[in-house]
Amino acid sequence: MTRSSRPSRPRSLIKQLDASTARVWIIDAAGDLIHLSPAMAEWLGESTETDDSQTVETIAEHWVDALRPAPSIRFRGHHTRRITLSKPPGSSKNPGGSSQCDTASTEVAHWVSLGDSGYTVGCIGEFLRDADVPLSDWLGEGGLRQESLLSELIAKHQSSNARNADILLAGESDAAELLRHRVNAATSMRCHLGLFAPTNSSSRELALRLHDASAPGEPITIVDGALMDAELLEAYAAPAIHSISQEDGHRSNATLLIERLDEMPDDAQLKLTQWVDVFGDHLRLIGLLDPARVADNHSQPGEPDDPLDAQIAELTHMPQAVTGIAKPLMNLMRAMPISIPRLRDRREDIPALALALLREAHRASQSQKRTSDSDPPRLGRDAIDALTMYPWPNDFDELAEAMTSALSRVVGDRIGREHLPLVIRSFRVGPSATSERESEPEKADNNFRIDSLDDAVQKYERELIDRAMDASQGNKAEAARRLGISRARLLRKLDG
Repeated sequence: MTRSSRPSRPRSLIKQLDASTARVWIIDAAGDLIHLSPAMAEWLGESTETDDSQTVETIAEHWVDALRPAPSIRFRGHHTRRITLSKPPGSSKNPGGSSQCDTASTEVAHWVSLGDSGYTVGCIGEFLRDADVPLSDWLGEGGLRQESLLSELIAKHQSSNARNADILLAGESDAAELLRHRVNAATSMRCHLGLFAPTNSSSRELALRLHDASAPGEPITIVDGALMDAELLEAYAAPAIHSISQEDGHRSNATLLIERLDEMPDDAQLKLTQWVDVFGDHLRLIGLLDPARVADNHSQPGEPDDPLDAQIAELTHMPQAVTGIAKPLMNLMRAMPISIPRLRDRREDIPALALALLREAHRASQSQKRTSDSDPPRLGRDAIDALTMYPWPNDFDELAEAMTSALSRVVGDRIGREHLPLVIRSFRVGPSATSERESEPEKADNNFRIDSLDDAVQKYERELIDRAMDASQGNKAEAARRLGISRARLLRKLDG
């Protein structure tokens, strides 16, 4: 490609580079020099009074060759080397405007490829090896290496939290869809949040994701409410409270994430309420509350079990002696309440959740091995049935651990029931109803005979399915839960 036929130049980038005093140039995707900054043109001894395109045209070709990066920049993205700019034959110009008799100037050049744009920016600058950087600059307060490592760790942590939180929201059940709607609403505004779920890894990650999305860059302090009295709370929350205790002109915002808020002692809850009254919107609370105790102990027979609404509604109408949380704090948690449904209440989502967690575990394993040349194994039907049948007392975290464990055991491309943890693969559903007739002593029946065992088993299975459908008032998901099978399996049996 000739210089006259090269494509248009990145004007906005050129304006920013020309505003500095750096000796900078731009190489396009074809390897042609398309721009010199005024400082670079002056250093080369070229006229700065002419148009920039004319200045580029006058640069000697062997200088242009020296200003091109090595071909490896396409893969590495950056390149550094020493270059020598020799005086052109028959020319009196020396780079840098030197009047000495030497005919060459050796400098250190750096190149950076600008992603997929095809442009490469080069500059002349001082070359300083990492070993020559003073330790105080690397490791001291605000040191380059320390800051870089911390930034990388924070980015990885936030990325991991976001992935796990997104998996928690997966599924096609009504509970999953409603949860996603509430999470989307919570991420669009900065307000007090109440997460009605047991304090565990998944609920904590969802709380952090909500915070990062609704208040990016805002400092957050995590405290365990069950361990905090008023004095300990003041000590642990001191950084957050100090940042919002400054003069009004310098007051910033901060968030407190309180785990097990419903188990926090009364004096600590009073301190929280006072802080909210004093600091107002500058202090945001995110509370994790476990509604299981109250819901299990105070639910009335025959009431519908709505995993997203019933528990919250029950908590909000009970006194502190029952709920464990003062009314002012409960009102704050009701500003944006989010209840994470239990796996046993969204069994139809378990296959999708398990597959997503399996892929995430495989991705993490491949990352540790620094390889990416294999696909994750698939989940067999027997494994899916076992996962759907299991009651999941430790909920989402237990499912994640089960997928990680199965991945470490599997050999091949299929995870079966035998690869699942023992507690899951050995689980069996007990009898759901007693026999209608009294048990009698076993008697020998020499005349016992049936025409077909398969027909008898199929007939008994159909009776159990009909009873489950009647008990669940036609709700197939609930009937499948009562039968201890997946909804998909129930549908197949109904169709058959």
